[in-house]
Amino acid sequence: MAAITFPNYTQIPSRLNLTAWRAIRTVVWLGALVVAGLLIAVPDTGLKVMWKGVIPSLPLLFMVAPGVWRNICPLATSNQTPRLLGITKGLNPPKWLKEYGYVIATGSFVGFVILRKIGLDDNGPLSALLLLGAMAGAFAGGMVLKGKSGWCSSICPLLPVQRIYGQTPFALVGNNHCQPCVGCAKSCYDFNPRAAYLADLNDADGYWSGYRKFFVGAFPGLILGFFETADNDVLGMLLYMAVSTALFALAVTFVKVSAHTITSTFGAIAFGIFYYEVGGQLEPATWPIRAAAVALAAVWLVRTWRKEKPFLAQAAAPVVAVAPGGAASRSIANNRALRSGAPEVHFVDDDKTVVAKPGLSLLEIAESNGMTIESGCRMGICGADPVAIKDGMDCLSGISDDEKATLERLGLAPNTRMACCARVEGPVSVALKPDKAAVPSLSKVQGFNYDKSIANVVVIGNGIAGVTAVDHIRRRHPVTAIDLIAEEPHHLYNRMGIARLVYGKSAMQGLYLNPDTWYGERDVETWLNTRALQIDRVNRTVHLGTGEKLPYDKLILAMGSRAFVPPIEGFGLAGSGVLRKADDAIRVRNFAQRHATKKASIAGGGLLGLEAAYALHQLGMRATVLERSDRLLKRQLDERAAHLLQKYLEGLGLEIITSAETKAVSGHGRLDSIELVDGRRLDAEILLVAAGIQPNAELAKAAGLATNRGVLVNARMQTGDPHILAAGDVAEFEGQVPGLWPTAVAQAEIAADVAVGGSKLYDPVIPVTILKVVGIELTSIGRFEAAGSHEEEIALEDASGRYRKLVVADGRIVGAILLGFSKEVAAVRTAITRGFDVTHQIDNLRAGRWDVLAGMSGEMPLAPAVPA
Repeated sequence: MAAITFPNYTQIPSRLNLTAWRAIRTVVWLGALVVAGLLIAVPDTGLKVMWKGVIPSLPLLFMVAPGVWRNICPLATSNQTPRLLGITKGLNPPKWLKEYGYVIATGSFVGFVILRKIGLDDNGPLSALLLLGAMAGAFAGGMVLKGKSGWCSSICPLLPVQRIYGQTPFALVGNNHCQPCVGCAKSCYDFNPRAAYLADLNDADGYWSGYRKFFVGAFPGLILGFFETADNDVLGMLLYMAVSTALFALAVTFVKVSAHTITSTFGAIAFGIFYYEVGGQLEPATWPIRAAAVALAAVWLVRTWRKEKPFLAQAAAPVVAVAPGGAASRSIANNRALRSGAPEVHFVDDDKTVVAKPGLSLLEIAESNGMTIESGCRMGICGADPVAIKDGMDCLSGISDDEKATLERLGLAPNTRMACCARVEGPVSVALKPDKAAVPSLSKVQGFNYDKSIANVVVIGNGIAGVTAVDHIRRRHPVTAIDLIAEEPHHLYNRMGIARLVYGKSAMQGLYLNPDTWYGERDVETWLNTRALQIDRVNRTVHLGTGEKLPYDKLILAMGSRAFVPPIEGFGLAGSGVLRKADDAIRVRNFAQRHATKKASIAGGGLLGLEAAYALHQLGMRATVLERSDRLLKRQLDERAAHLLQKYLEGLGLEIITSAETKAVSGHGRLDSIELVDGRRLDAEILLVAAGIQPNAELAKAAGLATNRGVLVNARMQTGDPHILAAGDVAEFEGQVPGLWPTAVAQAEIAADVAVGGSKLYDPVIPVTILKVVGIELTSIGRFEAAGSHEEEIALEDASGRYRKLVVADGRIVGAILLGFSKEVAAVRTAITRGFDVTHQIDNLRAGRWDVLAGMSGEMPLAPAVPA
């Protein structure tokens, strides 16, 4: 893809590693204490350093490289220390603070300038009190509120100035405080510095943008009044501000340009005035400083003006939202509420009560009623959709083993359920945001005889396999040191939800699968944005790209996989790519909006290909799926199910072309067409390849471990080296690399158990495929066709296009397809994975009475929660 116009913090280079940044900010923080000490002990020196040195340099830093200041500011360091130490309460900011935080910051800044005018500049102790008070206030805010919402992104007096001057940085430096982002601020500067101020000015809330316009309108007058009025002449300063504000109002009213043009012009004027006045105090360099400041402000102003057009183009790009009456209401499952005798579900977040069809999951009910909720595997394994049951726990279906394991991993309050698993049978009150546990809830394997000689375990990869491994290591071994190495800059997130990043508006918010405190509570040292370069098997160390070497007694490889790209001539041209990671999705969205793309093709009609196609369709593009075989999902569906699925997807607006294989891409600078093997040529501005996965086994191979497609392992998940294990997409067991989430979870638990002294053996997981496209509830489990006449197929279809099929062998269900039968999925899946004998129920199954499987599902009862 081409350069990104408005990169978010994950796409901006950090410039230095995290260790270096932490060292620098520690030095700067200590330096602030030294300045405070000088202000008290040696006031003349302290005042000169603070008011003649530090303060005059900040506007320049804000304009040139604001990211540097955001990373090293001593107030930010104070604010983020509670989070770093794991002692913050992490509360959401109250509504009044969200609304008026900028007003408080503006008022504080103006008050701060007035104090300087009436003697603060000449009072060392008072200046020290101001500095230390700000540091203490920032720390207090960090102790109570999550992210930066307690200071840096809300009430910091310097925030309004940073937002104006820092909106078009000359040098972008990535934010490294917020790992991960917790969505604490609206139009967050740290998340997207080039777009944040424009987003503020274009906000639908006129008050929100009005606060910012008022400050920038008064800002030049405030600066000029500070320098031009006599000492203690506060009324004179206020008069300058009033005139400046009036001029701004006149410009907005009579000059036919955008608010962005006027605000950025006033910002440049303020910058020029400040350094014109400061330069007058620095002879003989007065005029060079003034000339440089004016030139810098002029260049900044032009750059700032120019970015408005692409921003508005992106903001206007079509993003299709799921709404009642759309695809959700055309669901094959037809989840309309019954008119009588149906249970009520009360969503406390929106104080909304809906009538639901019995047997639907809370996830299905929330989605069909337009609620904002994340979804993932829809099997209770990934942990994407935890909710808090406020009342009516006993009116929900029982908890399965998979859901129980996920809830243990998350460690939330006892009233938590996974929305995809909790099926409604009676009245329920639910909050879509789960409650935190009163005290950290850490699961332990009781009576496990762990190997006390295992002092260090290193896990490479922080996908579900890596995170599951460290979770189960800690459950079994309370004291071993655990290092988790992650090449991506994110903690574990919902990879099954990344398609939403293409068409959604909330970026990474909601995608993270573990609470922010999860890793610290389990004493896991995480290394985000860090590459493992080499495994030294002789000395048992892992060499990192940062230069550190981590010792290990046991090493678990969980590097996952990447998208497999077959030979396609010209692939890599701007517009061509894959959709495997969060950053891939973010790049696709940016590219599509920047170039106003209208046509997209997806090479691959498998699960990932269809989800990618639907995501691009949601973004407003005409999406064409190119499947090389004769039908969609050939490895998961029979011919009839594939036909029904294709018919449904075409009804949504997707184009499906089977027996089509991509040969080449072409275009001048960026993609404009693709050529198929049979000679056909299609117009396309985006091509995403979804042709399967390729295990990231290079590190293991370089270390001399046996590999084929993946790293070869036995049933204990051990490689040829007894100190090294592997799990997930990178592991190959008995010639198979399934690339499925449940497989990764199961293998990771075995690897963790064996690594610390256990003896569990891996039993291959029956593959489960779920297609997550709105309006479709499609599940494929195990085999979908009989292996011979000794096996039976039970296939049923109704007039609405719903289709279900069982494959029965030796009295047991070995496979199933359910298209439009979401209610039956849990019972069917459990019957297959546990091998229940259905011989005595075969007539009921043939007659379509599959509810008989529910009584055999082996679900575990869950004690009712105490109403909140």
